[in-house]
Amino acid sequence: MYVIADLSDENMGLYSDYIDEDAAENLERVNYFGLVACDDLGGVKAAMIWQIKNLKPDAEKESLIEWIRSDDPEAMTRMLDSYRIRVAEQGGVRSTVVIPVRNCRELKAQLMDAGFDMRLSESNLIAVKLSELSRSALMNKMRGKKIPSSIKAIKEVPPRAFRAGIAKCLSKGRTGLCDDLGDLYIRWFETDVSCASMDENGVNGFFLFHKKPSGLIAVQLMICLDSNVRSTLPMLMYRFMCAMEEKYGPDQKVVFDRHNEQVLTLAEKLIPRGFGIPVYAGSRSER
Repeated sequence: MYVIADLSDENMGLYSDYIDEDAAENLERVNYFGLVACDDLGGVKAAMIWQIKNLKPDAEKESLIEWIRSDDPEAMTRMLDSYRIRVAEQGGVRSTVVIPVRNCRELKAQLMDAGFDMRLSESNLIAVKLSELSRSALMNKMRGKKIPSSIKAIKEVPPRAFRAGIAKCLSKGRTGLCDDLGDLYIRWFETDVSCASMDENGVNGFFLFHKKPSGLIAVQLMICLDSNVRSTLPMLMYRFMCAMEEKYGPDQKVVFDRHNEQVLTLAEKLIPRGFGIPVYAGSRSER
C-alpha cells in the first residue's frame, strides 16, 4: 500500500532528505508541482517535480519533469498514475523528461514501462567554472573596456523600470527559462550579478541569473529588446563577468541551458569545447 501526496513548499521540509534541493526550491512558483509516494510506515519510495510549460491560455501545455527519483518500481507506478491525472487536470498534452545516464538504468526502464520513449542524448546544460569563462576569447576581447553607465546591476534599476522591462519581455513572448517570469520578484535573481541595459525609454536588455541552493549560478534570461543586440549583449556579458569575478572565486560554477539558438550561440563562443553530459531524454503523450 502506498500513499501518494502532493508536494508543496509548505510540506517540503518533511522530505528534504530525499528530494534534490535545487528542484525543491521551485515548488514555491506558480507553475511547479510535485508528488511523493510513501509506504505504510511513511518512508519515501519515489518522488517527482515537474513544470507546466506554455502558460498562455491558447497554448498547448506541456509538462517538463525536472526531477524524478524512484527506489521502488511499484511506488513509481502508483506515483506516475497519479501524475497522469494531475497533468490532465492542468491541461498538459505531453510530458518530457531528461535523466542522467549514470546510475539511472533502472529509472530509465521504469519510465519506459510507464509509456515514455527514452533515447540517448546530450544534456542542454553546461556547467563551467568562472575561471574558464574568464579565459574565453570573447571575454579576452572585451577585457579592459569601459562598461557604459547604461549597463547596470538590476539592484540599481528602479523597481518600476525593472517591471516595465519584464513587461516588454512578456509582450514579445521572450521569457527565457522562466515561463512564470511575470510572477517572479526581483529578489529571485542575483541582483548584484544580473544586469540590465537602459536607454531613455527604460530597460532595453536583460542578462538575468539565479543562484540555486546548491550554489550553482544559472542563466535565466538573456535578451536584447532593441536593434543593438551585437553591442548590447556582449557588454551585458562583460558586466556580468566583472561582477562575478568581484563576488566569487574562480571555482564558482555557472550553468547555461542551451534552450534556444541565442543561448546556444553564446555558449559556443564562451565555451567552444563545452559538451553536456550524456542523458536519456524521453517523452509521452498525455492525451
